[in-house]
Amino acid sequence: MSALIIATVLTFVTSAYLPAANADAAALTLRGQAARTGILIGSGAINPAYLDEPLFAKVLATQFNSLSPENELKWAFSEPQQGVFDFTKLDRLVAFAKQNRMAVKGHGLISNCCNPPWLEQIQDPAQLRAAMTTHFKTLMTRYAGKVDRWDVITEALSTFGGTGLEQNYFYRVLGPDYIAEAFRIAHAANPKAKLFLNEALVEYYPAKRQELYDLVAGLVRKGVPISGVGLETHLTFSPPEPGVITDIVKSYKALGLQVAITEMDVHLTPLPDNGEFGNQAEIYGKIVNEALDAGVRDISFWGFTDKHAYTWVPGAKPLVFDDKYRPKPAFFAIWAALARH
Repeated sequence: MSALIIATVLTFVTSAYLPAANADAAALTLRGQAARTGILIGSGAINPAYLDEPLFAKVLATQFNSLSPENELKWAFSEPQQGVFDFTKLDRLVAFAKQNRMAVKGHGLISNCCNPPWLEQIQDPAQLRAAMTTHFKTLMTRYAGKVDRWDVITEALSTFGGTGLEQNYFYRVLGPDYIAEAFRIAHAANPKAKLFLNEALVEYYPAKRQELYDLVAGLVRKGVPISGVGLETHLTFSPPEPGVITDIVKSYKALGLQVAITEMDVHLTPLPDNGEFGNQAEIYGKIVNEALDAGVRDISFWGFTDKHAYTWVPGAKPLVFDDKYRPKPAFFAIWAALARH
């Protein structure tokens, strides 16, 4: 990307200002470039409290056309007591998205964390199925037409793969068929919604990659209403081997399914010998380019500013804007990848 283009883009993104009627200005944002070819470019991990910060809200709306909550849809947050739902924070996110013409992804119907105590006291399979039906129907009916796609299951497999399904609470009560049951319950709650299985680390571990494929292919053979697979794409120090993303997408396309990148971040510390975050930008650029080349049309990051980032690597700054909302080299790498497509 030329220095002139970088300087022009930088002017707009650092001001966090987008004249609505100016198509040229829109093209200088991630959102504007993505819109040209119908790509969803989103930020997950959105805590509604962050919207109280005007700059956070402005950059989110200017740069992204999709968002998803951090924890607010997980069971302990959305139904902390049986039959008592808390919609306040979710409603705020959905209203913000509507105001700014953004899509919303429902993240976290079932995950390996955040089950309320009352739920895990249920040990009877029929009672758990009833609780799932009520929970899914309540949420998915309320947000029908407002939330267009859902992570029904997040991280169903053991962390590093090779040992099968994570033996979480739902597995212990319902057995391995809990996954198919969850998708069928979700589909009944909202037949028009796209339903995804969201998984981590399959880009790095071949055994886990195969396990996920075998699981999903089995669901398809059984007629389970699954729309696609989400690749979390949490990257540390180095990207997956070239071609891995392409092969993953091809394998699921052959099953008639979509593939989304759902939580991408790159956990690197600053490297002063090659600019502020040169290696990080290279990784972001490679993965987004390969994903787009393979036909992925839904890409989300796990947040967008280092101010609110979560990382397991000490000192890492994993996101595309720094803690003062200034675009990092990764921003320009992603923008260039979107512009290329």
